[in-house]
Amino acid sequence: MPKTRLATAIEVRNAFRTAEEAVEVAAAAVAKCIAVLVEARRTAKLPPLAGAQAIELVGKGSQSALAARQNLLDAHPLLLELGQELKVVGFGVDGGCVPNSASLDSDRRLRVVGA
Repeated sequence: MPKTRLATAIEVRNAFRTAEEAVEVAAAAVAKCIAVLVEARRTAKLPPLAGAQAIELVGKGSQSALAARQNLLDAHPLLLELGQELKVVGFGVDGGCVPNSASLDSDRRLRVVGA
């Protein structure tokens, strides 16, 4: 049974980390897109209102990506609670998450602490 809990915790951790990385990549890509749109408008010597609606919508996409990132950050304490229910110790001294993704690549960081 402990091996099943450990495997479950590792699967959750890996899926969550993948989601965090994807949201960060998306947020950066959308921000870059806004910069490219604004710069393209300037380079093309278009009036300031040209493409404004598109830029505004892409900006809303950026806000959504950042909100998604915050939601994932807010989920961390709840995932720690889930780990406690599984009786699996997480990362860090107090079972908290280590922000270093290289540390997250090692399955040795998780261990079952109770039957």
